[in-house]
Amino acid sequence: MFFIVSKILYFIITPIVWFFAAMVWAFFTKNSHTIKKIIGFTALALYIFSNSFIVDECIRSYEIQTKHIDSLQCVYDYGIVLGGFNTFDAQFNRIQFNKASDRLWQAILLYKKGKIKKIFISGGEGKIITEGYTESETTRDFLINIGIPPHDIVIENKSKNTYQNAVYSAQLLKNHSCLLITSAIHMPRAYATFIKAGIKCEPFSTDRITGKRKFVFDYCFIPNMQALENWRIFLRELIGYSIYKIMCYA
Repeated sequence: MFFIVSKILYFIITPIVWFFAAMVWAFFTKNSHTIKKIIGFTALALYIFSNSFIVDECIRSYEIQTKHIDSLQCVYDYGIVLGGFNTFDAQFNRIQFNKASDRLWQAILLYKKGKIKKIFISGGEGKIITEGYTESETTRDFLINIGIPPHDIVIENKSKNTYQNAVYSAQLLKNHSCLLITSAIHMPRAYATFIKAGIKCEPFSTDRITGKRKFVFDYCFIPNMQALENWRIFLRELIGYSIYKIMCYA
């Protein structure tokens, strides 16, 4: 139930949904003065929410920044890679990676550099409608195909969300040193949840949304559709972290 409710909540907090709802409200409102107020407020909100500088400054204060690989002083037993970075193309029988796949590429680099002994993939089917495959299993097959020895790959294929990632991983990793590898925006919630589950780990953030702060006209003033998506990601993590705290998951 928690899994389904979380998916519905993530839909509700999407800024595009708000603007669409406002337009529907304006369409069915007969009072012309009210219509003007709705349109004016929606236009202003759309401009603010499509501003890259504003959303990046908010995210900058929340993301856990990454570390340089060479700054890691010890070798970890496992590099825990959290799911959510690929889908499976059944037609061509292959993995399709998304932006969050930086988690996997960094884990491979950490493994090649000897910073982690084994790669641990945590992730089952994270969708309401299942598609017949688990992310960890298809990722394991991919890693084997590119030359990672099977004995250096461990998977957890039952989890549907971050809380379950931590709980199921803890059953296997509680007595090992681990490097938690996930997106910088996801790291605050993930790290707190894994620590709560009793896993001894250190954070290693990937695919940062924010980079070096910049002050250029296009970035500070011209609307950008990607900013709307970044707001959705930020609000999802902010609300998710708050709910995890309330439910004592993190």
